[in-house]
Amino acid sequence: MFFANTTISLRRSLLALALSACASLASAATYHVEFDTSSFGDNGWIDLQFNPGNAGTALASVTLTDFIGFGSSATAQIAGSVSGSLASGYTISNDGAGGWNDLFHEVVFSGGKVGFNVSFSGDADPGQTSPGSVFAVSLMNADANAYLGSTDPSGSLVQLNWTAGVTADAGSVAATPLVNTIPTIAAPVPEPSTWAMLAGGLALLGLARRRQQA
Repeated sequence: MFFANTTISLRRSLLALALSACASLASAATYHVEFDTSSFGDNGWIDLQFNPGNAGTALASVTLTDFIGFGSSATAQIAGSVSGSLASGYTISNDGAGGWNDLFHEVVFSGGKVGFNVSFSGDADPGQTSPGSVFAVSLMNADANAYLGSTDPSGSLVQLNWTAGVTADAGSVAATPLVNTIPTIAAPVPEPSTWAMLAGGLALLGLARRRQQA
């Protein structure tokens, strides 16, 4: 009886560990964004924006890395607080003054997908009074005169909303539901330690189950 109770207790503890790891996945501040571009022809444009709610918004930025299907950095057109390159990664900041921050970049649709990782960071807002900032992504045709894949009035395929936390870089990210006509991925990217915790918890759950059956 003691062994059975111990096994059940262990299983519950390990299940809690696995669920905790899953919760960590959901709250990750790095996201992978990817679009299926197989129906869009050869080339086009991606429009990436990160803009504050108003002039009182806490300072924040997004860093873009791990690009898939992007053309040359020489094609990049920027407005506002944008810096970097494909090699080093692009950073777009909400300049805190209500300005417009935009990266317009050539992409190659013929490879079947366009994607990147986006990481959020920003100043603290202890009083939780600051409005959030919106990271929005759109695709356009080769002539840059029509949005692709979205029926939303904004033309966006993805909108991720950053709200500052009570400590620096500890804000939250929430997605705005949009109506799109192409498959789109916007999923949290877990830290390596989170994957290790999840895998370890599931492995130990399996071991406990085998011992119980024995």
